[in-house]
Amino acid sequence: MTFLVLIVLYFIFLIILGVVAHKKTKKTPEDYFLANRTFGPVLLFFTLAATNFSAFTFLGFAGNAYKSGFGQYGIMGFGTAIMAIMFYVIGRKVWKLGKEKRYITPPELIGDRFNSTSLRLLFMGVMVVFTIPYLAVQAIGAGILIEYVTGSIGWQIGAIITMIVIMVYVLSGGMRGSGWTDVIQGVIMIIAMTVAVIFIAVNLGGFENANALAYSANPDLFTRPGGNDYFLPQIWFSFMILWIFADPMFPQIFSRFYTAKDQKSLKHSMILYPIVVSFLFLFPVLIGIWAHGAGLTVLPGQEDKVLPMMVEKFAPSLVYAFVMVGALAALMSTADSQLLSLSTMLSRDIPRKKHRISEITFGKILIIVLSLFAMWFVIGGYDPNEGIMGTLVKTTFSGLAVLCPTAIAALYWRRATKYGCIASILIGEFSIFLFQFDILPTFGFLSAIWAIAIAIIVLILGSYMTQPGPQGV
Repeated sequence: MTFLVLIVLYFIFLIILGVVAHKKTKKTPEDYFLANRTFGPVLLFFTLAATNFSAFTFLGFAGNAYKSGFGQYGIMGFGTAIMAIMFYVIGRKVWKLGKEKRYITPPELIGDRFNSTSLRLLFMGVMVVFTIPYLAVQAIGAGILIEYVTGSIGWQIGAIITMIVIMVYVLSGGMRGSGWTDVIQGVIMIIAMTVAVIFIAVNLGGFENANALAYSANPDLFTRPGGNDYFLPQIWFSFMILWIFADPMFPQIFSRFYTAKDQKSLKHSMILYPIVVSFLFLFPVLIGIWAHGAGLTVLPGQEDKVLPMMVEKFAPSLVYAFVMVGALAALMSTADSQLLSLSTMLSRDIPRKKHRISEITFGKILIIVLSLFAMWFVIGGYDPNEGIMGTLVKTTFSGLAVLCPTAIAALYWRRATKYGCIASILIGEFSIFLFQFDILPTFGFLSAIWAIAIAIIVLILGSYMTQPGPQGV
């Protein structure tokens, strides 16, 4: 009951924030979709962090750590932290070009750089196709939490309710509403995760004793390759590379580079992001590992519920309810950003007859359509036995990582051609299919790593084999 009261109040508060943001939003695409490029250091940092902390932060991390051990922290904490390098490599240049050329979407910059509508549409299509599963996973994570805590509301119903709430406040407030809610949700989830690990540690006799109990139960979790011999060198290397190439290509991250007020805002975010990530990501990993020494019974396929189970067992009911709201905050802050960025691209990058309907109105219609599509994915497209992290690695992360070579070439390589980029994306994405279905061997690496390498090689060869056309950037 406490959880239901808190979640209802939380949902109402988010909707109110969206309404307030709506009143302060001007009726221009730049203001609705990018908050008029006014995000300062604090707001930009929180919106970048909250946008990237999603369902797998509270569920997937702990679940994977339960199965494989401390190696999960290495690939997620350190691997994601060094992704902040791309805030400078890609983000700084995207911000500068966006400010000069008034770009609003990622495909807009890419298409203009090569003066190619085809490349713009291809870039957009890949972003949309591979982000929708990620969007749906956020709702699925909410559903899993609501089902587990209430015991009476099915995970699909909980997922759909959460998606409806997200849709409402994104429709109202646009990027400004999304940014404001990201700050609130970011603060809530950081406090919630910290409170969770403290209460669990205290009840297990302290951090040292909690680790000792887990080590006695399963010492493999404290060494590499870890549980089930998962963290082999190939996997370790794969994840280190994957985050660098995949994360900046999340449309919700790429779009936020445009929202920065100035380069100072990006610089501060680049410094703060790895500090917070490396600190915060340790907590769910600890909780997942400690579950082995806590006498917890986790059935196969239910590993994503490890964190809720541990908090329920060792924290007071009010703390437990608050931590679960924090988990919802993490996934909702990602979902709202994804929903807005997808609708922005579809409303702006697809050629259509002008003056029939405004860009903002069209974008709002698309927010509704995308929300319904995500609900459909929840109902019919998710395998609960796959797990949240498995679903994301096989879909979103791999597909978006292939776009990164084209983005870097657009920003830094004048010799790159639209034909080289188009071939790079098409062949790179097709190769993921070949590796994913074991048509080609991966030799222990993630399929995304081979796809990235292929995309780079094809881009270089394709560009040198074709003549550069007119360039707009």
